[in-house]
Amino acid sequence: MEGQRKKGNTVFWNCFPFLLAAAVGILYHIKIRPMTGDDVFFSKALLEQDWWSYLVERYETWTSRFVIEGLLVLIVRYPLVWRLLDAALFATLPLLLARIFGGGRLVNWCSAGAMLLYPFHDMGSAGWITTTINYFLPVWGLLFVGLLIKKIAAGEKIRLLEGIFGVLICLIASSHEQAAVILFVVFVLYGFWALREKRRVYGNRAVLSCLVLVNIASLISILLCPGNSGRNAVSIADLPVFETYGFGDKLYLGLLSIERVFIANCDALFFVVVLILALLVYVKTENYVSTLIASFPLFILFGQTVLRTAYPGLSGIFVVPGQITEWSWGALSTWIPMVYLAVTAASMLYALWKLLGERPLEYAYTLILLGCGFGAGMILGFMATIYVSGERVYITLYFILLFVTMLAIYRTADKVREQLRQTGGKLAATLVAVVCLTNILFVTLSC
Repeated sequence: MEGQRKKGNTVFWNCFPFLLAAAVGILYHIKIRPMTGDDVFFSKALLEQDWWSYLVERYETWTSRFVIEGLLVLIVRYPLVWRLLDAALFATLPLLLARIFGGGRLVNWCSAGAMLLYPFHDMGSAGWITTTINYFLPVWGLLFVGLLIKKIAAGEKIRLLEGIFGVLICLIASSHEQAAVILFVVFVLYGFWALREKRRVYGNRAVLSCLVLVNIASLISILLCPGNSGRNAVSIADLPVFETYGFGDKLYLGLLSIERVFIANCDALFFVVVLILALLVYVKTENYVSTLIASFPLFILFGQTVLRTAYPGLSGIFVVPGQITEWSWGALSTWIPMVYLAVTAASMLYALWKLLGERPLEYAYTLILLGCGFGAGMILGFMATIYVSGERVYITLYFILLFVTMLAIYRTADKVREQLRQTGGKLAATLVAVVCLTNILFVTLSC
């Protein structure tokens, strides 16, 4: 009897992080008021034409997100159905993350914390239904397909319904440009790993083939879509100066936007990511110099918040870029954000090397994944809609940062558990919990 009680307690505490995340997701979706912004537009999409004609017209004149919009114009008419579906996605995303990393109490808490750290209010920027289906659903799909790839790599049999659902989810996720590219990179990396390890796909060959074919077909449809160029032409008409930009100008805009969102504005999730990486380097190496180098992003964020506020005269050093369309290449303020971004990126790569360097191939894959995330943000500089889209377009980078951080925790799990029993580890966990709680309160009030 006592053994059963202990087993029940263990199961409960292992599941508690997921229950907590699900409760928060339900709270959000009770508070959310959809049918604003683009939700209204899409709710009227089928009033004058049938579903297929509408999708063909959109593909030819505006967007390559053929599958996503086909789903959107159906669901947007039933807000209650959307609430239930999106709440389910919110609640199950931590489960997907945990299963990718094998589960366990530490992994479960990290997975739930990752979901609760994400600034979910970004999903209301163009209408809740429109934004979540266009951005949140593809990220969920990325993780689900990633879980299937893990199963295939481990030689686990994928059940028929699971495989069919995975192909459908891959089709939806691949309809989003950023997700399509990331999935393609994941498939290529898996293929390279399988060849290197001489792994053969037996029972799951059909599933893997369908996933890859769906992704490649989606990429081709994105590249050939006439609507993408048409939308860009309309956007340039709203921002005429964009037509005068060269490659360097557009690259600068993309990099500057990343620096503005994550560093200059001291994004809370990014702060937690760089804090955890620095702490993990200390826990693993116990070396002052290594920890100091890994902490450079924290010093920059400290300058952008505390020092800039305490010493207003330093605002010329701790620059906060606006949504600019003009700049001088000779001005110091033009280059300072790039220096901060370069130092931050170099420091993060160094921290990950200290944490994952014992597995060079895994480290290389991690860098490629991070490169996809930063590239997805940087490419926005080549689009005239860079300032119109808002922060919602960075969702893939957010979750790649969270995924990489979880990988680093997973690889140092024993030392992390040991530190969490000590005062310093408890304080760090409390700080992360406070950031999560603050984010939950802010999102709840913003809904």
